[in-house]
Amino acid sequence: MSASFDRLKSVTASTKREGAVVGGLSGSMATNIASLSCLPIDPLSPEAAQTVGLEAWVGLYQTMVDGSLDIVAGDQFIVGSVTYKVRAVANWYWFPDEENTTVVVLELLV
Repeated sequence: MSASFDRLKSVTASTKREGAVVGGLSGSMATNIASLSCLPIDPLSPEAAQTVGLEAWVGLYQTMVDGSLDIVAGDQFIVGSVTYKVRAVANWYWFPDEENTTVVVLELLV
């Protein structure tokens, strides 16, 4: 990963994923990634919305993480005491190294 991207990752987050379905009931949320570094949470840009295939971007947020992390739509993304739902994920190439990072689109859970 590029040194410039690593310096920008100033937020620590974690993710939770729904457990397996057993007997028609979904499992409880369990920690998937205990600690990860990401860019600060920002409002979703129209360009990023197009990248992940969303037509609407109002009320959504974005961050970026290393491309090798296991984050999927439907996960919970927790930053401090704030919980978001992961709406979409997509590859993003970080200039100038063109290394693979992931843009994560978030929706605030209230």
